[in-house]
Amino acid sequence: MRVDDLFSFRRQDISITTRPDGYQGKEGTWMVAIVFRIAGVPTAPIEGAAYVNPRREDDFRLLQHLGKQEHLPFLFLRPRLKVAVRQEAQWTVHHRQEIRLVLAQISHSQGSQKSVDDGDRAFECVRQEFARLYSVKNLLAFRTPRDVPVSSSFRGVVLE
Repeated sequence: MRVDDLFSFRRQDISITTRPDGYQGKEGTWMVAIVFRIAGVPTAPIEGAAYVNPRREDDFRLLQHLGKQEHLPFLFLRPRLKVAVRQEAQWTVHHRQEIRLVLAQISHSQGSQKSVDDGDRAFECVRQEFARLYSVKNLLAFRTPRDVPVSSSFRGVVLE
């Protein structure tokens, strides 16, 4: 993430909340969103989402890694990309289980079908549909009072 004030992101008291969320569009195309909120910086909390296309081979491998790792790295960069600060968010057992669940659903529904080009129009349509239906603020609101993640229902998924 490019930021102007890199110094604020060096602090140890930055709080990063994350949540994975899978979504299958009406036509069967999948996307995975990693939504996040960064608090503890002088400005208002920063919220956003990174969208992953499981039909792209590199993105699918990234999701497989997310099903195993314990931390989610964030890189904050100066606008010219010369200096970076790394922070990590906890990537809990619950997050890993959710990623593995959605990977199983994706594999079951699309098999070995992968997109080979970077311009995946179906993925872009599903990403825009998801962003219209679910705000980052609402997706991150699914927390218990102790800030422990509750079980999410991957949108658009019918479990067998």
